[in-house]
Amino acid sequence: MSRHNQNISCSKDLQSLFAAQPIFNCNKQRYAVELLYRSDTGVTALQLGDVKATTELLYNLCSGITEQIEQYRAPVFINVCAQFLLSRSFLPLDPSQVVIELIERIEPTAEFIAAVVSFKQQGFRFALDDFEFSDAWQPLLELADIIKIDVLNSSLAEVERYKAQYSRPGLVWLAEKVETEQQFIAFKALGCELFQGYFLAKPLLIAGKKIEPSVLRLAEIIGCLFADEPDINQLVLLLQDEPAIVMGMLKIVNSPLYRKTREVSSVKEMITRLGLELARKWVLMYAVLNNTAPTAAITVLTRAYTAQRIAKLWQLSNEQCHQYFLAALISGSDMLFGIESDRFLQHLNINPDIKQAISCNSGRMAEALAIVCNIERGYALKLAASAAELPYISSYNQELADVQKRLAPVL
Repeated sequence: MSRHNQNISCSKDLQSLFAAQPIFNCNKQRYAVELLYRSDTGVTALQLGDVKATTELLYNLCSGITEQIEQYRAPVFINVCAQFLLSRSFLPLDPSQVVIELIERIEPTAEFIAAVVSFKQQGFRFALDDFEFSDAWQPLLELADIIKIDVLNSSLAEVERYKAQYSRPGLVWLAEKVETEQQFIAFKALGCELFQGYFLAKPLLIAGKKIEPSVLRLAEIIGCLFADEPDINQLVLLLQDEPAIVMGMLKIVNSPLYRKTREVSSVKEMITRLGLELARKWVLMYAVLNNTAPTAAITVLTRAYTAQRIAKLWQLSNEQCHQYFLAALISGSDMLFGIESDRFLQHLNINPDIKQAISCNSGRMAEALAIVCNIERGYALKLAASAAELPYISSYNQELADVQKRLAPVL
């Protein structure tokens, strides 16, 4: 172990990023590694929720600072729930390096099977684990690349029967929970090609330093990213003042699972490499995972987009529409970041009209914010809409639906 690696490993500031358990081939050579959610707080993936646990694991994998992960150049197995897969929007990982492992709580509906087909077309591979060998699962069995067999709960006779019935060219059988040499030999003789279990290797906790973004510029960065025509140069300037966010995003585009022919060496190149859609997704992920609850993110972003739409209905300029968006976003800083909007504004060099609307509650911008906030309050308390709110109810509903769809991949 290098001295630098020792320094990282011994730091008291390290956090649990995830656990990694290797998967071996018949010759006991590492073939891949399965990533498992881990938290320093002791919260399990089931308690946190499958979607957020998966998202946080992948986020830590791509953006966490650790020497340990550099050894994992092999493909990774990642447990994914139905909701995450149905969003049809995966994180920026090279499909050739990912095996999507379907967890046991999945119901093989027609919609879910179609999502699997879509990911297969992108080049992702699938492993089935803890599933039923039944007619309902037949479509997924036909799409699977790997079938995992629990050797502690499956007899040799059962596995032999399954293999006789379902084996086909290209389908790989993986024996998991292998705890003895005898089990390894027996299931190898049955034709299993991959193996996982304590006999070969226990899960290793991967520790490192999570990239925590500053909250002081997130509102401006989000506002710039989601403008109708984002100004890339302005976005670069904003990001250059937030080194934590830039470091995290650079880790992402240069990560082993996303790295292309050469590494990104500038902020502008980083944005160009990621593309606006992926940049938006990662910045929103920073906000959601590190600073707020999903419901708060939905509420505040809906407020911002509705305020922007109101400005358009009032036939204001594009610049003013963007100001309305940013003002509404900042007005929700207490929900997003736990910082009151007045205090948040103190750290921003921002348009005085926005400051006046939020701090002094005066001007047309403040009027738009009041309309949207009253609609929010009415929905929460089940109150009838006032005459001032009625013209904008449909706009709010549309923006709410769009935000929920937009945030689905990261919530």
